[in-house]
Amino acid sequence: MESTATAVRDSSGIEKIRLLRQNNRVGKLHHHAYMARDMEATRHFYEDILGLPLIGTWVERTNPVTGQPDNYVHTFFELADGSCIAFFQFKSADSSLAQSVNKFDDVNPFAHHIALTVQGKDTVRYFKDRLAKAGVQAFETDHGYCYSIYFHDPNGMQVELTTLVPETDEMMGAAGSTAHETLRRWLEEDDLATNNTHRGAGWVEA
Repeated sequence: MESTATAVRDSSGIEKIRLLRQNNRVGKLHHHAYMARDMEATRHFYEDILGLPLIGTWVERTNPVTGQPDNYVHTFFELADGSCIAFFQFKSADSSLAQSVNKFDDVNPFAHHIALTVQGKDTVRYFKDRLAKAGVQAFETDHGYCYSIYFHDPNGMQVELTTLVPETDEMMGAAGSTAHETLRRWLEEDDLATNNTHRGAGWVEA
């Protein structure tokens, strides 16, 4: 392990990425957790609209943070790769609100959002239509390296559905060789020009 760490430290660019990937011991996402204001509304949104099956509902009667008796539920909605989006709701609405980082207001995407992959722009548009029929406002944007729609769930969490595009491999492959240098320059300089020349329009109402 020490020789690997030394090799990573002394390498740069694509070689550093290759070494880190080769020795990466952190696997795929297990789950991403968030507070729910209304678990049934949350279930309807993720299961009935987005199609993620509810695969687990755990009733917990001890708060592991305080060690005190409590009453909350923990649910898991499964993605195609087996990872999950999870939610908590306390029996006490006041407790749920107190634990919510956003107090269930709509979150700005820079503060927090979760991005989930779909296959192709047709699938992005399929979900855009489903959301519109459910009365959920969505916005779309072309990042250059991926194409996305953004919307809020019933708890105010911002969700992104994104697809890779034909330019993805080329753009991300080239970005790897300059990622550390670009970060260094941005941290040191006040007016570094954009390096994403493929970006399309910003927020476009869907």
